[in-house]
Amino acid sequence: MAKLQCFNKRNEAYFQKHKHSFVGFFTAGYPDKEQFFTYMKDAESCGMGIFEIGFPTDDPYADGEIIRKSYEVVDHGIREDMDFWKRLRNTVENPIWIMGYKKDLIDTGIYKKLAKNGVIDAFVIPDLEIEQRLEILKELKTFGVDTLGFIGDRMEWENNYETCELFPIIYQQLYSGPTGCVNNTDTYKRLFHSAKEQSSGHLLAGFGIGTVERATQLLQDGFDGVIIGTAIMKKLNASVEELMTFLKNMETAIEEV
Repeated sequence: MAKLQCFNKRNEAYFQKHKHSFVGFFTAGYPDKEQFFTYMKDAESCGMGIFEIGFPTDDPYADGEIIRKSYEVVDHGIREDMDFWKRLRNTVENPIWIMGYKKDLIDTGIYKKLAKNGVIDAFVIPDLEIEQRLEILKELKTFGVDTLGFIGDRMEWENNYETCELFPIIYQQLYSGPTGCVNNTDTYKRLFHSAKEQSSGHLLAGFGIGTVERATQLLQDGFDGVIIGTAIMKKLNASVEELMTFLKNMETAIEEV
């Protein structure tokens, strides 16, 4: 079955070039604006694939402690600072996805400004109902911006089927609950096998992937890519050197699967 094509050219080119995709989360502007851009450039040179950038929020209710604390220290003024987002776009060549909450991105209308300015390649918004997610998917494809679909055991199975049919990029949440917890269970497999039968999109695993070994296992199981968040932020908090070593090891492991 041929893969559904992404609406965004940069995403499509990345997926065409890589057998497996590596998505990494970084809080926008963390630990401060200038260091952030340096870290993004260095991360790409060390093997970081797709950048999932956390959009600053005042209420990160679904995030784990490490990511919540990062939102507390960043400059929230960057949310509508288009110069910040344009500079990020000019700093890295790989796809940039914005991860945020509905109230910060959709309700404010900021998502439209980001899409129209061509500074990002996809939106990752976990707390949308399927109907609104489909509306956003249709709206943003006219700007060449993708919207990720979400599937998970806590979601209605009918919504999982609809998502698998319509979204070129799908985020399977490996467990229910806040981010930041290590998860080594295989309860995701029933939904995963169903999704592989129903979907011709790119199926990515996320939530609880804390090690290179866990990422490798999920790719060997058949996922098209992995999304790693808390582990990256934890490494960054430890030291830049530790983060860059982790990214290099991840890139090597993913290429070998």
